[in-house]
Amino acid sequence: MTKQQTARGQLAQFLSALFLREELIELRFIESWLSDNRKRSRVVQPSEWLRPDEFIAAHGDLTAFARRERANIYFGVCPRSKVGDADDHSIRTIRCAWCDIDRVTAEEARRRWNQAGIPRPSIVVRSGSGIHGYWLLQQEPTSQAERLRFGAMLQNFYRSFGGDHVQNLSRVLRPPGTLNYKDARNGRTPLPCSLCVCDPEVRYPLAAFAPWMPKDEREKRPEPAAPRSHPAVDASSVHAEATTLIRRLDRPCRDRSRRDFAIVCDLLRLGLSRDEIWSLVSASSKFESDGRPYFDLTVTNAERAVLSGQTARSHPRPET
Repeated sequence: MTKQQTARGQLAQFLSALFLREELIELRFIESWLSDNRKRSRVVQPSEWLRPDEFIAAHGDLTAFARRERANIYFGVCPRSKVGDADDHSIRTIRCAWCDIDRVTAEEARRRWNQAGIPRPSIVVRSGSGIHGYWLLQQEPTSQAERLRFGAMLQNFYRSFGGDHVQNLSRVLRPPGTLNYKDARNGRTPLPCSLCVCDPEVRYPLAAFAPWMPKDEREKRPEPAAPRSHPAVDASSVHAEATTLIRRLDRPCRDRSRRDFAIVCDLLRLGLSRDEIWSLVSASSKFESDGRPYFDLTVTNAERAVLSGQTARSHPRPET
């Protein structure tokens, strides 16, 4: 087999485990690189929504396009119901639990999962800079309440083994059979995203994730309203403090998701609305690369934290 045939075969095996033939897969094409120690990104072309067979048939053209444009190809882990679906609220089918662990080997990922009491994943993918794990489900959450509860579970699940801090239902990851072009603009060698393990027969009941499900008392809390601005606050001082906070998004740090979350909390404390905050942060940090779904998840969690008084002021750590 040629390398291209091998990559295409990996993609086909992977997609057959996660998607039905008639389902749509959202694809995103994004170049990312570092400039002056800041992460930059650009959307190379608009998203596409393809069925599995269409994605496999287009594999050669898509990977050639990605090579020309240094574009990272990402796919939506959960099937999309129709063309244009790209946010959490549009998700109607959840076929697996998933995770992204940066800067680890497959052996280190397995060690972490074992220590956390997590069963072996059905699928393991080496992303080129870390490991992705997928746990196929025996039955899918059928109601919106079950899907929301499952989405809330992912936060506790990731935390138990040190996974990435973005767990939303519309999450996109790299599919195997593609290349990781992160920082290729600066000469970094593209790394293959490859399939390590794929065993569709390994499936788990929803009860297997019970240890990480949110507690009942948390679920019964009413959805918090967004903090409102206070008439007594001086607008000029709010603007000055907000500007200072936004500048922090341009600084290097070890964990951008945590830093972004802390800054959104601080902006909420200033009395800014969701739309006002989005207008300020949309061109910075992971808000720029991951877009509105990432922002909506971050600001929702920040609203809960601010209203419960659980978070401290932001203090991003410098990159080393």
